[in-house]
This record gives sequence, structure tokens and C-alpha cells, in this order.
Amino acid sequence: MNNFQKDREWIISNRKGSYSSSSVSFANLRTYHGVCVKRSEKDYSGKVLLSKLYEDFKIKSNTYSIDTNYYEGGIYPQGYKHLISFEEEPYPQFVYDVAETLIKKSLVMDPEEDWLVIRYEFYGTLPDTFYLHPLFAFRNYHQALRKRDLSLKTEKLEKGYRFIVDKDQLSIFVDGEFVRDSVWYYGFEYPVDKDRGLNYVEDLYHEGYFVIELSSRKIDVKLSCSDIEPPEFDTVKKRTLKSIITIKNELDKVLRRSSLFLIKDDIIAGYYWFGPWTRDTMISLPGLLLVTKRYRLAKTILEKYAGFAESGVLPVSLTDPKNRASADSSLWYVYALYKYYEYTKDKKTLEKLFPVSVSIIEAYVKGNELFGLKGSLIETKKPQLTWMDAKTGDIVFTPRIGLPVEVNALWYNALASVNYFSNELNREVPEYIYELLPKVKEEFFAKFVKNDTILDVAEPDDYSLRPNFILAFSLPYPLLSDFAKYKKVVDDKLLTPFGLRSLSPDDPKYSGRYEGDQFSRDKAYHNGSVWPWLAGPYIKASVRSGADKDQLYEYFKPLIKMDMIPEIFDGDEPHEPKGCVMQAWSYGELLRAYSEDLTKNIQ
Repeated sequence: MNNFQKDREWIISNRKGSYSSSSVSFANLRTYHGVCVKRSEKDYSGKVLLSKLYEDFKIKSNTYSIDTNYYEGGIYPQGYKHLISFEEEPYPQFVYDVAETLIKKSLVMDPEEDWLVIRYEFYGTLPDTFYLHPLFAFRNYHQALRKRDLSLKTEKLEKGYRFIVDKDQLSIFVDGEFVRDSVWYYGFEYPVDKDRGLNYVEDLYHEGYFVIELSSRKIDVKLSCSDIEPPEFDTVKKRTLKSIITIKNELDKVLRRSSLFLIKDDIIAGYYWFGPWTRDTMISLPGLLLVTKRYRLAKTILEKYAGFAESGVLPVSLTDPKNRASADSSLWYVYALYKYYEYTKDKKTLEKLFPVSVSIIEAYVKGNELFGLKGSLIETKKPQLTWMDAKTGDIVFTPRIGLPVEVNALWYNALASVNYFSNELNREVPEYIYELLPKVKEEFFAKFVKNDTILDVAEPDDYSLRPNFILAFSLPYPLLSDFAKYKKVVDDKLLTPFGLRSLSPDDPKYSGRYEGDQFSRDKAYHNGSVWPWLAGPYIKASVRSGADKDQLYEYFKPLIKMDMIPEIFDGDEPHEPKGCVMQAWSYGELLRAYSEDLTKNIQ
């Protein structure tokens, strides 16, 4: 097993947003890794309850470990050296060659409940004894913690043990004797967090271990965050496979993995550290839910977010619903509603949500301390209101105060969409909507189109070459129609096989590597990093301007063939994946673009 494979990450999740994740070697690389990470249904935060579950096997008087950990002094134990194969789909499966025994380890997470079942299968010499060691963290998934007063309570169950800290609990069901020792294991290191300049050293608590005398070649270990014992492995496996949509083409993996973001009434923006964000949810919704015909969930989400609108303004995220400092999130909601109606022709839902779409338009017309009309266009009055919102301390790296190009493309699209809704429903809208439509188009062209350039921000004019202007060509109601005229400079400076750079390499502000401490990474985040989700608008705009569909399909193959499509890549070659290991809008926009613009046969 080579080093790249050893540190490759895997993840499985459920409709509550809880997950299990680690590296292929089972050495945790991040604070976010853990065998059982439970998501709060209240604020979407995550807790690592069980960090590790390591195994020792006694075979012919010798004891072997298949576990792996990083420490300051190196790697111990080196169980990854026994690993001979790994399969991630349709669920993680690991095969180890230990002495004269092949050990297969498979994990399935129930799609609806916080249940994880691990099956061990033995081929060749049957081990005499199986020692199973749970290492507990019981902490927020953002933090690596040292030894502390954990106040862990242990309760014996009929077929296992329950471990409780405050209001959190984890039950382990397995046929074996539990031996207490109540010790701490010190100094686990998380190399990814170390590279990111974060807290990366942790101590984990070992309440005891299970001693399992093996008499069968197959054994299940069941983990539950409730009082209920999970069903057998095969039952959970069947429920898991039934919840996955599959197709028979190159987008099969993208489609199957896209379900990881779906919770019962929302979309997780990215793994590991994001909950639901309004902007991300609305951009992702067409690809993740409409292309895949999950119309009921799409409807649920649109109705849910409508309930969060206050005077026509939606929150930035549902992890902090009081924060409404965004100039585009509400406009993306109108876009998602338009796409929902385009796919479903569900007039009943459109009728129900129509008032929300009108209130969003009214909010921009009335304005507030963050944004409002300047002429007929939308002006941002403070920094950090667009999707390019990276900030460290008091420094906002892409402030974009003025008239941001994509916000105004979304503004026109929202006006045109609400006008369309009113016609479909035979409902009246304020007269100013009809009046604004031609004015926005005329003023947009006058403010943003400067010879062969389209400004990123107008007043003050910002000529930075960024991908934001492409939305003026790609939205359902585009302001511009001649993308071919600008495509060459985009292809030369922004385009990569993994998406579009957020800034041209010719710009003095360009940062080609997303690495180093928080400041360095935030500086590069929107100043050079490649964003996969932008491949979607690029494909739409390109096809509309006559670009060859087959060439576009082939060009982005390196992206769609990835095991995990991340949040970003380095702007510089070889474009290493960075940020979140999986990002919802990266998946959503690829699925939408390939379905709508390139193939028409996702399903």
C-alpha cells in the first residue's frame, strides 16, 4: 500500500449529517476524522464521539495490530503495511493480510439513523482472540483536545456497553467481555491540520477494551448514538444501497457521492466543517435534487428557507441564522425556485412561494445598511457580502464594495424570474419590476462592458480578471449573449481541467498555492484558487455561445473521475486539491451542467 493510498480519505454519512471518516490506513489526519461523528439537528455542529476503534488479533500466540497512528516520533503501529486492498464503493471495504489470515473489514452507516455497523470476516487461519479498543473524544469536531476531566459514565447493556458524557452517548454492541483500564493515550498527531497551522495534537480516552473469543468467521460490531441496537450488517447494507442512485456512465461516481450532502431537509455545503449555507444550497439544488428527480426534498428545502426570510432577506447560513450579511444569497433563492418550477411545473408550490420571491425583490429595492439600489443596479455598501468573502482578522481579501458583476446578473435574473412567475400564476407584481427590467439591462451594459473587458466590480471600477462575469451569460435570464467574444481570455487565464481560477495569474494579487497558515490560505482562497463549481456556469455560457459539447465533456474528465471532488484546487499546477475534501456545489454544478448542457442523460 503506497503512501498516497495510505493517506487517502474516505467518508460515509447519513440523512442526519452524521458521518464516519478517516484515512485508508485508519490514521486520523484531521480533527474532523472519527469513527462516529454525530451531527446536531439543532445547529448542525458536529461532535467526534468515537475517534478510533482499533483492533488487535491474536494468531498462534502472536498479537498483530491493523491500526495506524501518527505521532511526533513517527507512525505507530504500522498496520497499514498489512493492508492489501481498499474499495470505497459502494461502502468502505478493507482487506488485510495478517500472518496466515486474511481479514476483511467493511463499514456501513444507516441512511436514516445514527447507526454504524462494522463487519469483520476471516479467511485462512481463524484468529484465537480479537481485542477491540474504543478511543473516545466526545468533543466538538473543530477542536483537538488534550487530557481532561471527561466524566465518562459506562453502563452495561444486554449485548454491549453504553458510554455517556453529559448529553452525548455511544453504545457498542458486540459479543465479548469488556475489560476496564481507564487510561489516556497521548500525543496523536493530525498531519493535515498541522500543515494548515491548526491545533493538531490530541489525547484520547481509553475506558477499556473488548475481548472477543472468535468461534465464527464473521462478526459484527454495532455502534449506535441511541439506546437502540442496530440491525445486522446485511440489513443496514441493504438500506444503504437502496438509498443510492446509480447510472451507467462516467458520472456514476459523481452521482452516487452527491447523496452524501443530503440531509432530511437540507444540503450540507461541504465536508467536513460546513453545515447548510443558503448560497451553497441554492446553487447545489438543481444538480443534486432536480437532475436526480429528488423533487420532494427540493420542495421541502425551498419551503424551509422561505420560513427563514425576514423582510425578504435570507440568512447566510443556518448554522448562524441571525447573520444576513450577504448581497446574493436571497437572489440565489429566486434562481433555485425558478429551476424547481422549470423541472417540475409545480404551480401549487410556486403559488405558495411566490410571495417570498416578491419580498426578496422588495428588499433590494428598499435597501438596507448592507446593500440597495444605485440607479437600477445593486450596490454593496460593506465588504464580505459576495461569495468571495474570505477574511482573516480585520482583513477582507476581496472586499468588492460597489456594483459586483455577478450580484447584478443575479438581480436581473431575479427580476425576470418573478415577472415570469407572475405570468404563470396570473398574479400581479409591483409595477417597478416591469420598469426595472429594461433599465437594469441598459445600465448593466453601460457600467460593466468596457470595450473587450467586463468589469468585476463597477463604481469603483475593478478590471481584475475573475470568473464572476460569466454568470451574466449563464443564468436562465442572461444579461449578455456573446460569451465567445470573451472566452479566449477566460480559457487562457482562468480555465483549468478542474474548474476556473478565481483570479488571473497575471494579477499582482494572485496567490497560486492554497497553503500555510490561516492568513496565507484565506489570501489565496479567492485570489487564484481554482473552484470546481464554476465549471458549471462556464459550460453553460460556452454551449450557449456555440462551443463544442464533446470537447467540453472531455476537457473536464479529470474532475469528474476524482474519488472526491473538493472545494478548491491550487491555482498553480499540478492543481492539488485543497479546502473541503467534498463540496456540494462542486458536485451540484457538474451534475447540472452535464445533464442540461452536455449529455441530457444523467439518469
